[in-house]
Amino acid sequence: MSTQPAAPRVSAILIFLNGEAYIAEAIESIIAQTFSDWELILVDDGTTDGATAIASSYAARDPQRIRLIEHPGHANRGMSASRNAGIAAARGDIVAFLDADDSWLPHRLAAHVQILDRHPEVGVVYGGMMWWRSWITEGRSRFKPW
Repeated sequence: MSTQPAAPRVSAILIFLNGEAYIAEAIESIIAQTFSDWELILVDDGTTDGATAIASSYAARDPQRIRLIEHPGHANRGMSASRNAGIAAARGDIVAFLDADDSWLPHRLAAHVQILDRHPEVGVVYGGMMWWRSWITEGRSRFKPW
């Protein structure tokens, strides 16, 4: 009998290069998903600010669901190499991407998994997005639909 936990349905891959100001919000948006069968792979692309420590603290709190990986030598290899490293570490049969300055609405994974389940011929699901400018609050909306 295996002691490995069952593979999650979704592997969320969050890549980051620095992003100390935003990464906790991005991670919290995944934790807050109504669809709960996920793992989170945090891919450090050679960060030099406090984002690594923040990511590491989340991975330490929930090591069964959240993993922190990095390139050999803590190198900066770019977004594509970082996403590919996350894919290589993924255990889920669905992969979802976000960056450190992104956040998901709570039903994002549930809606996308439902579409994929209803339409097995579909290989990619993409949703609308809103530009969030949390630093603009006086006299203007913080949200801008795409």
